[in-house]
This record gives sequence, C-alpha cells and structure tokens, in this order.
Amino acid sequence: MRYPDDIDFFYFLENHGWSTCLIFVEGKVYEMGPTHIFENPVEVLLNSMIELLEGANETEFMWHDEPGEYKWSIKRNQEQQHKILVSITECTQVNTFEKPKLETLNFEVKLKLFSICILRQMEKIRDLMSEKSFKEHREGEFPYNTFKEYKLAHERTYS
Repeated sequence: MRYPDDIDFFYFLENHGWSTCLIFVEGKVYEMGPTHIFENPVEVLLNSMIELLEGANETEFMWHDEPGEYKWSIKRNQEQQHKILVSITECTQVNTFEKPKLETLNFEVKLKLFSICILRQMEKIRDLMSEKSFKEHREGEFPYNTFKEYKLAHERTYS
C-alpha cells in the first residue's frame, strides 16, 4: 500500500440477522454481507481483535454469507510488530465502473488504527441499540459483553 493509513471501516447492523461491512482502502470500497444465522460476525471479529491486542501474532476467522463465506486472516508484520497484514476473501469492490467481481482484499495497516476504526463503529452500534426503534429488529444481535472485553483490551494496549 502506498498510503498505509488510507483506510476506514464501516459496519451496519441491519434488520433480521444480516450486516453490511464496508472497508475503504486507498480510495476503493469493498463490501461484505455477513449473516448472523451461524454465529454473530461482530462477536467473531471482536474476539479475534482481542487476541491481537493481547499479543497474538495471527488470527483467522470466517464470516458466513448465503451462499459463500468471507475468510479473514490477520497476521502481525514480523519486522514491524505494530502493523498487521489483513486478507479477506470474496469481497466485492463497490465503487467501480467495472462489473463487480469477487476478489481477495489484502492490505497492511497499523493495528492501533484498525482497532480505533472498529472500536468507533462498535460504539456507534452500541449507542444506537439504546433507541427502541433501532433495537426492535436487532434484539440479541450486539454482543455487549464481548464489546466490553474488546474495549478494555484496546485501552490496556493503547492508553
């Protein structure tokens, strides 16, 4: 990546067991649409981030889709331990004039920066869940306890 800090992460907790995740990398936007039927994708992501924040060198997980799946692999850069190499299969670039196609997204980013992006999105969802109309069709979809653990792991690492 020419600009390793040119990244953002958006997570939309949609109605009835679906989510949309967008990752912005160097001007390109990639989309995933995980289902919550098999397991909660938020919880899976946060547990893997906790592992990394607590010193793990790598973590892997899967988000299910119908059909298909998104395989995430996150590995620490061995020469620069504060950076991670992220690989996600089956993503679709959505801001293109070409016909969208499934591809593997690969990027390197500072762990702190990626963690902040995820933290802020999860805080947004947590706060939206206090709204009755938002929470109505998302009951049980946000893993409050796992989020608390993640936030503590982030604060222990970067405060």
